[in-house]
Amino acid sequence: MNAARTAARIAAATALEWRMQWRYGAVGAALALAAVWSAVLMAVPAHAAAAIAPYLLLLDTAGFGVLFVVVLLLFERAEGSRAALEVSPLRPGEYTAVKSAVLTALSAAAALPMIAVAARGRLDQGAAVLLPALAGVVLLSLLLLSLSVVITARSGTLQQVFALLPLALAPMMLTPLAHLSGAVEHPLLYAVPTTVGAELMRAGLAPDAVPIGTAPLALATAYLLGWVAVLAIAARSACAAESPAAAAPTRRLRRPCRTPHRARARIRWRGGPVAGFARIDLRGARRDSMIVAMLIGPVAIALGLRYGYPFAVDVVAHSYGFDLAPYAPVALAALIVLHVPMMVGAIGALRLAEDADDGTLLVLRATPLTPARYLAYRVLTVAAAAGAGLAMAVPLSGLAPGGWTAGLAAATALAAVQAPLLAAAAAAFAGNKVEALVVIKGAGAVLTLLPLIVWWLPEPARWALAPLPPFWPLAVLPGYELLPLLPGLLAGCAAAALAGAWLLCHARRRQEGAGRHEPGS
Repeated sequence: MNAARTAARIAAATALEWRMQWRYGAVGAALALAAVWSAVLMAVPAHAAAAIAPYLLLLDTAGFGVLFVVVLLLFERAEGSRAALEVSPLRPGEYTAVKSAVLTALSAAAALPMIAVAARGRLDQGAAVLLPALAGVVLLSLLLLSLSVVITARSGTLQQVFALLPLALAPMMLTPLAHLSGAVEHPLLYAVPTTVGAELMRAGLAPDAVPIGTAPLALATAYLLGWVAVLAIAARSACAAESPAAAAPTRRLRRPCRTPHRARARIRWRGGPVAGFARIDLRGARRDSMIVAMLIGPVAIALGLRYGYPFAVDVVAHSYGFDLAPYAPVALAALIVLHVPMMVGAIGALRLAEDADDGTLLVLRATPLTPARYLAYRVLTVAAAAGAGLAMAVPLSGLAPGGWTAGLAAATALAAVQAPLLAAAAAAFAGNKVEALVVIKGAGAVLTLLPLIVWWLPEPARWALAPLPPFWPLAVLPGYELLPLLPGLLAGCAAAALAGAWLLCHARRRQEGAGRHEPGS
C-alpha cells in the first residue's frame, strides 16, 4: 500500500510539473530549439553533422534545464510553494526527482531529432547510434540538474546562484570541450564526469573518433552513474535541509516609508527619483553577481577569443582539414557583436522579471518613480552596458584587424540596441522569471544562429530575415557588408525603433497592470 501511495503521489506531482512546464513555455522552447538545431545539422554534410552534433548536445541540449530548474526553485520559494512542502505528502527527494525527470525528458526529446539528423548515414545501425548518444544526454542532464539544485537550495537569491553556478559549471563544460576538440588529450580528463557523457555522445554519432575501447568506456559510464547518484542524494539533502524560513514566501506587504520631511526634500533635490533608483543599484553593484557578470563577461569572452581562436584554427585544420581563418567575420558577429548584447540583455530581462516577482512594481506606485520611468531607466541602463561591453570586447577579441572602421562602428552601435530590445521583449511577454527565461532562450537561439544563416544563405534569400532587428548589424559589418553604410545604418535604426516602440508599449501595459496587482495574486 505504501508503494502504491508513493507511486500515485509521484505520478500526480509529475503530471502537475508537466502542466507547469507547458504553461511557462519550457516545452515549446525545447521543441523549437530541437527544430532549429536539427535544421542546422541537416544543412551541413553528414560527416560534418556527426562531428558537430556532440558539441551542440553538450552545450545546449544536455544543459537545457539548468537555468529552468534554478529559476523554478527560486520562483516557487518566493511564491510559497516550497513552504507548502512542509505539510504536503511529497517528500523533498521526490520533489527534486520529479523536476529533474521532467526537465531531463525535455532534453531527451530535443536530442532525439538532432541525433537522427546527425547520424542520418548510419540510421540502419539503430540502437548502436541512438542508445550511447541518448544515454550521454540523459546522464549529463541529470548530473547538471542535481548540481544546480544543490547550489540553488544553498543560495538565497538569484544573484547568489549566479555567483556560484558558473564556477561549478565552467570545469564541467570546458573539460569535455577540450577533450572533444582534441586540444587536450589525457586520461585524467575522464575524471571530470561530463567528459564521459560527451564521449558517450561521440560513441553513438562518430564512433571512429572515440579514443578508448568499449570496456574502458563502460567503466567510465559506471563512474558517471556514480556521480549522478551522489549528486542526486546531495540535491535531496539540500532541499530537505533548507530552512522553512528560506522556503517561505519572500513577498511581504511593504510598509509606507517613514522618511522625515527633510530627508524626502533632500532626496528630491539629489537628481530626482531615477537618479535615486540608480544610486540604489550602484550601492548593491559590488554584491550583485549579475552586474559583475555584465561588466567582466564581455572582456572575458573577448580575451578568450583573442588567444583561443587562432588555436582553434590550428586544431580544426589539423583534426578535420578545415580552414576556419576565412570565417573570422562570422566568429566576430556570433561571439562578440551579437553575443555581448544577448548576454547583457538577458541579465536585464532577468532583473526586470525579478523586480516583478519581488513586488517592486507595487512599491513604485507609492513613489515618484512611475512604472514608465522605471522601465525606461532599466532599458537605457541595459543599452549603455551593452554599448560599453562592445566597445571593450570588439578590439580585445582580435577578430577585427582593420580596427574601428566606419562599418564596424555602425554595426556595433546597431548591435548595442539589441540588448534593450531583448529586455523589453521579456518585459512585454513574460510575467515571471520562468517565462522570461523562455524568451531569453528563444532570442538567444536567433542571435546565435543569425550570423551563420546570413553568411550561408544566397543573396535573394537572406533578405527574408530583414524584418528582424539583429539582421541590420550584420548588414553593415565588415565581412558581410550587404548594404552601403548609410542606407544600412538608417534601415537598422528604423527597424530597431519600430520594434522597440511596439515592445515598450506592450511592456508598459504589463508593468502598469503588475503595479495594480501584487505578483502572483
